[in-house]
Formats: sequence, structure tokens, C-alpha cells
Amino acid sequence: MNDILAILSLNWVYLTISLLGSIAACALIVYGAAWKQSELRTVRVRKRQQMVILLGAAAFSIDHIVAPLSLELVVNRDYYVIHLIFTVLGCLAATSLAIRYAVKPASGSARFFWTGLIVSFTILLFDYANVMLLFRHLAVWNPDLVAMNVILTFCIGFAVMRLVTLSSRNREHGLNSRWNVPGIILCGFALFGVPILCVLSVLPLDVYDRAGEIGENRAFLVPYLFMLAIVCLLMAFPDDFVRVREKLQSRKLREREQHYISLYEHNPDGVLEFDARGVVTGMNARAEAISKKLGKKMLDTRFIDLFAGEQRRIVADHLKLVLGGRPGTSEIDMQGVDGHVQSYALTSLPIVVDRHVVGAYSIVKNITKRKRDQETIRHLAYHDELTGLSNRRSFEVTLERYTNYGDQRPEPFTLLFIDLDRFKRVNDFFGHAFGDLVIKHASKLIKGCIPSDAFLARMGGDEFTVILPSVYRRSEAEKWAGQIVERFNDPFEIGKHTVKLSASVGISRYPDDGLSSELLTKYADSAMYDAKQNGSAQYRFYDAASDRTSLEEMRLEQELELALEKDQLRLMYQPKFDIRSGQAIGYEALIRWDHPVHGEISPLRFIPMAEKSGMIVPIEQWVLRTACLQAKSWEREGLGKLPIAINVSQVHLMKPDIYESILRTLEETEFDPRLLELEITESAMMHNEEHVIEILDQLKAAGISVSMDDFGTGYSSLSYLHSLPISCLKIDRSFIRKITTDPDSKAIAEMIISMAKQLGLKIIAEGVETSEQVALLQELQCYNVQGFYYSRPLPPEQVGRTNVS
Repeated sequence: MNDILAILSLNWVYLTISLLGSIAACALIVYGAAWKQSELRTVRVRKRQQMVILLGAAAFSIDHIVAPLSLELVVNRDYYVIHLIFTVLGCLAATSLAIRYAVKPASGSARFFWTGLIVSFTILLFDYANVMLLFRHLAVWNPDLVAMNVILTFCIGFAVMRLVTLSSRNREHGLNSRWNVPGIILCGFALFGVPILCVLSVLPLDVYDRAGEIGENRAFLVPYLFMLAIVCLLMAFPDDFVRVREKLQSRKLREREQHYISLYEHNPDGVLEFDARGVVTGMNARAEAISKKLGKKMLDTRFIDLFAGEQRRIVADHLKLVLGGRPGTSEIDMQGVDGHVQSYALTSLPIVVDRHVVGAYSIVKNITKRKRDQETIRHLAYHDELTGLSNRRSFEVTLERYTNYGDQRPEPFTLLFIDLDRFKRVNDFFGHAFGDLVIKHASKLIKGCIPSDAFLARMGGDEFTVILPSVYRRSEAEKWAGQIVERFNDPFEIGKHTVKLSASVGISRYPDDGLSSELLTKYADSAMYDAKQNGSAQYRFYDAASDRTSLEEMRLEQELELALEKDQLRLMYQPKFDIRSGQAIGYEALIRWDHPVHGEISPLRFIPMAEKSGMIVPIEQWVLRTACLQAKSWEREGLGKLPIAINVSQVHLMKPDIYESILRTLEETEFDPRLLELEITESAMMHNEEHVIEILDQLKAAGISVSMDDFGTGYSSLSYLHSLPISCLKIDRSFIRKITTDPDSKAIAEMIISMAKQLGLKIIAEGVETSEQVALLQELQCYNVQGFYYSRPLPPEQVGRTNVS
């Protein structure tokens, strides 16, 4: 060995550089090219791999360029540049092929063989080409040595490829072997030795013979034997990488088995295992509990044999589907040992081994409670929770079915819409719990008054609907509606209380009144409302003419809400006179509505609408503001300070902030409160005595006077009159109109005048239209009057033509 070293005169610096280059290239391939388990194969990873290819090719090029120079043989310089270029290209090609294979998923031995073959052949090609370019003057082909070198190179190529590939793929899974670094170093040694062996295999043997016994003892074979040993080690190292992978796979397999056992044994639902014939071959503890509960042996039994009739057919179809390779879900019913039927959901998956279905797994879940809950929800969706009757949704669906016959001839029927009169009083007085009991009893009463084939539904609150199939004649509809009305005329007992209600019934008929379910319901509701408006406790048929009037009223009510915004309201002012002097003593502001289509609409028509909708409050606030501003305008025109009377409705009077609202308006308009008179009806004053007295006391303290309008037309007025802080009574026009012809009217008027004088109140007679009425009122000492005899209501610009005292 020493003789060989002496003959070759190795340059250890070059030798070390080339060895380090080879080791560096192998390290780059192993640690740089593989992508980690936490990374994705993104553009960034691919760029990194491209950089590794370039760096690895550069490191291998250093090895193959410097290694031949370490032998210190005479080099041919003529083709050295070509040698460099050829070496770099060869290393780039070999490195690229190796990395490309190392980072690809495993795809069989053929690809490994061809890749190793090409890489090894590429290395041999450019190494022997370099030998011919550098040592052509020395080269003598030794067939035995060249063949040995070729075999070793192919073995090195395959061994290095296997080690690098296994190490790279282990890293992808986060696995590390203790032989990673030694393996890389050994790969570096193996690849480092290939170019040197290529040179040694073509040197003339006489080089060795100069030292005598070197050639005779075949000592020149030592490098080849050394490389053979390296190849053997390279073949052994990857076994450890495989064992690491196998340990990982074994661990994952055990984890999967434990997961399966947990899924199987700890599943809250029953799990059954079937073979290919549908026989139960296994079950978990929960399935065993279900088996005991049903009193049936499942294990080693054909599953379909546990069922009969329709249930057997369902299970047979289910197993046929699943054992055919497709998952499926079915619902089955089984009777337990306690006699109760339990519902189960059967979810099954096929067991596939080598593309053949060998059995199935089924999860058996008890869904009895869920199905009962679904039935309850479905029932509640179409039934009233309180009475158990059909609800509004069910009624709409049923009525739609009755009105939609398709191509068949429609069958006439009658629809009843029922509302319980005075139920709100019961609810408010006794409470909602008692009201619920009344509703339940009322539903029973209605059900007892209608034929057995009738459809009864509760629409909500105290409203019910009844569909009477085949009832078309008016007399028949009257019969059933009359029975309902008569039944509620009698009081009934609820607990310890006696309840007295009545029922109003609206009737619409199909197809005369309408062809759609919406119209029939609307018309029956309209007829019921008409019955309530006309005294309740009766039934009414839908009347188209009356409904048109109601619709017109509804439209006017909606348009009234916009009348203020569109400046359609105006004020007229009717003077009040002293009949002794013939002079005006004040004015009453009267509202008018100039409708763009219907012309002037009477206050007797739109004021009740405003009170019902609540619009009366903003309207009266507008009246007060407008009248005060107008009076201030008259004052600026030199007409003096004119007292103004404003009407206040019961709805407005009940507002808790009415006093603050009036005072705020007076302050904003700078109107003297002593010139303002509020006219309030007798019925409004009787509605809530304490509240009314409190408000009137506040108004009186502010200087505002209050008069009672339409006096004598209300009830219980005399019992409250002495306690109300009012300053004036206005005798209703109904008495004044007949005061000269009806002794009773005269007596009432005389009594009112006398009572007012006794209480110290002013008195005004309304509706004076004749000289006879004026003379009689003067005789009765009622000197303040108002009516057409003296003046009709005047527009603002005409006020002032009469004298004011």
C-alpha cells in the first residue's frame, strides 16, 4: 500500500477538497431537496429544490475536477476548458436526475432501476471522457480494471440513489435515523472515489511494476477493494431507514386499531358487524344492551330473520344495498319485551377488502324520542296548542284545498268567521290563565254546534273559523250560524265563576262570494266585523255593497293620515252671540277637510275615523296652534283680542301630557290662556273622573276655561257636574231644535238653564236657527247663543264683520 502511495504521489489538499465537495453535494440532496411534513409543495419549495440542484451540481463538479488532479499525473492542457464544461454539464444532469427521483413519491422498482442506470452511466460517461481529455497520452485500457470500475460505479450509483431517496422520504414524514450523517459521508466517499478509479483503471501497469513486487502482489487492486467495501456498507445503511419507516407505520397501525376499538366499543350507539350473508358476527356493548331490551338474540343470526312483514322487507332491501357495495340508511321499528315499539335508524357501510365486499358495519341509533318529538312538532305546526284544534296554518291549507279543485267541478261550501264578544273584559278582569280556560270551553261549545264533517280552527285570540262542506243554501248556513250564536247567549260556568259571552259570526259562501281562499276569509271577517258593529251577538252574511262602503272608509282613514302633510285641513270660525246686544262674544274653531277627490268631507264622518286611528291627537294639536296663530293675526289687524273655543276629544283628553302640550303651544304662539276655551263632551268627562278632574284643575289654574259641550245627551252627568271644574254648559242642539214645539225639550232646557245659574255657570244654546227659538231663550234668560240664525261658520278672512264686546 505504501508503494502505491509513493508511486502515485497523491496531493492530499486536492484530495481533501474533492472529498468535501462530494460530501457537501450529498448533504444538499438529502437535507435541501426533500420537503418537510409541515410544508406544502409550493412555489417556494420548488425554487429551493432548483437552488439545491445548482449547488449540488457545483459541489460535484469540484469533486470531479479536483479529484483527478490529486494523483499528480501529467495533465493535457489542450482540452482543459472542454473538460471543465463537460464536467459541469454532466454533474448538473446527474444531480438533477437524482433529486428528481428522490423527491417523487415511490412508484415501483422499474423507475428506480432506470434512474440509477442513467445516473451511473452519466457519471461513467463524463468521467471517462475527462480521462481521455486529460490523460490521453498516458491512457492504456485495462479491460479487467475498466470492467471492475464500471461494475463498482453502477453499484455505487444504485446504492447512493437508494440511500438518498430513503433518507429524503423519511424526512418528508418527520423521521430521522442515526445513520443519516454517516450515510451522507459514506455516499460522499463513494462518489468521490469514482473519478479516481476511472483514472487508475486506464494507467499502464508498468507504472506499478517499477516498484517491483507491487504488480506481482496485485496491490493495485486495493482501491477497488476499498470501494467495494464502501458499496457493501451503502447497501446496509438503508435498512435502518426502512426500519424507522416500519416503526412509524407499525405505530400508526396500532393507533388506527385503537381508534377503531374506541369507535367500536365506546360508541354511544349500537354497532353491528355482518358477514357477506348478512349474519351478525360481532356487536359492541351498546348493541348487546339493545338486543336484551328487544329480547332477541342477534349474534350469529341472520339479521333479516329478526323481522317480519314490512319491516323484514325494509331490512332486506337495506342489506342488499349495503352488501352490494353502497352505504345506506333506513329506519326500522322493533317491539321490545315490554311491549313498546322502539324506532331505530340503521346506518350501514360496506366492508371492502381487495375490492370485494366481505361484510358490513351498521350503527344502530335509537330515534324513538326524536320521532316522537318530530310528531309533536308536526302536530304543533298545524294545531293550536291551547285547544288542540287546527291552527291558522292548517286552516289556510285546508281552505286552499277546498277552493282548488283543479279540473274537477268545484263543490260549494260555507265559511263561518266567529269572534267572541266581550272576551277582552274577561281576560283583563280574571287574567290570561282564566281566559285560556274560557277559550278552551268556547272551542268545545262551537264544536258541539257544528256538523261532524265540519272543519273547525282557531285563528288566534278569540277568533275561530268553521268550514261547512256541502253547505250552500242560505237557510242551512243560517241554521248552523244561529246555533252558535244561541249557544253563547247562555252563561256557562268556569271554575267558581259564571261567564257571560256572546258570539258574532260572519258568513261567506263559495263560489258566490269569492273563488280564492284569501277572499273568502277576508269577506267572512268583514261580515263578522259588520255583525259586531251592529250590536254583536248575531250573524251576518257578506254583503258586497256594504263591504265597498267599508273599503271606502278604510281608504279615507289612510288618506286622513296624510291630510295634515298635504295641507288639506282648514279651520272655519263660528261666532257666539249675546242676543241682548246682537254682538259676537267669541268664536268656535271648526275643522274642515277638503279632499282632492271627494270634496269637503263632514267632520261627523272623519272625526270618528281620527279618534279610532289615534290621528285625532295631532289633528287637534294642529287646530289649537292654527287657531291661536289666527287670533294673533286678527289682533295685529286691529280686530282686538278674540276669545277662541277649541274642541277636545275624549282620546286627546286621556293623554297624560295634554296639559303640557297645550301650555307649550300657547307659549310658542304667545296666546293669552284667558282667551282660550276648551269644549269637552259630557261623555269624555265621565270616562275617567279622577284623571279628568286633575287635568281640568291644571287648565283652570293656568287661566284656560272649560265648557261642557252637548250637555244633556250623556249619562250620569248630574252626579258629576258639581265636582268638575268647568265654567260653561252648552245646551245640545237636539233640545234647542224642538224647544218651541216639544214641551219636554223646553222643560229640559229650562232645567239646564236653572241648574247652571244655581252652580254659577255660563250657559250657551247651540243650533239656534229661528226667531221663535231666540225669543223663548230670552224668556228663559239664556242670552248666549250660537247657530245659523246669527251666522254660519266663517272663513278667517270674513271674521271681524261682526262686533265683538
